[in-house]
Amino acid sequence: MSEYTSRAEKNSPKKSSNALSWILCIAIAVGIALGVRAFIAEPVKVDGDSMNPTLYSHQSILVEKVSRYFGLPERGDIIIVHYPGSSANYVKRCIGLPGDTVEIQNSTVYINGAPLSEDYTSDAPYADMSAVTVPEGNVFVMGDNRANSMDSRMVGTLTQDMIVGHAVCVIWPLNQFHTIS
Repeated sequence: MSEYTSRAEKNSPKKSSNALSWILCIAIAVGIALGVRAFIAEPVKVDGDSMNPTLYSHQSILVEKVSRYFGLPERGDIIIVHYPGSSANYVKRCIGLPGDTVEIQNSTVYINGAPLSEDYTSDAPYADMSAVTVPEGNVFVMGDNRANSMDSRMVGTLTQDMIVGHAVCVIWPLNQFHTIS
């Protein structure tokens, strides 16, 4: 009996050391995954038809978050934003930059008085909008399906801290994988 006890005592610290090692490895992996998702990249599911024909409901896109720390997106970039008072993700296209005057007449967007060349929008007509000047540090966003999109025409311009990141590529379903430019 004493021989059995001494073997168990010898193995006991080793077993608890292995268990602690596994717990530590799992904790580190979870921490890294959460850090990547919070600060570098995350998948976002497209919900609704506001970005048709570019993106479709139920597609998942990869969103990179690093570039938001270095300034505002460029005109035409597809970005993920939060609206004032909401934590939901919205996928929209950046249309207006700080200092731009955005106006809509006869389903044509005008930036600083010049029509915006857009080959990515749906053909459905959409409402006119009086001229709006985008304040410093803000962007004006719109969905590509302008007739069916809640965007800056309704919620106003968005500040830089409301930008989650840039859409990089469609990652799901796999047969629809492609980069987003």
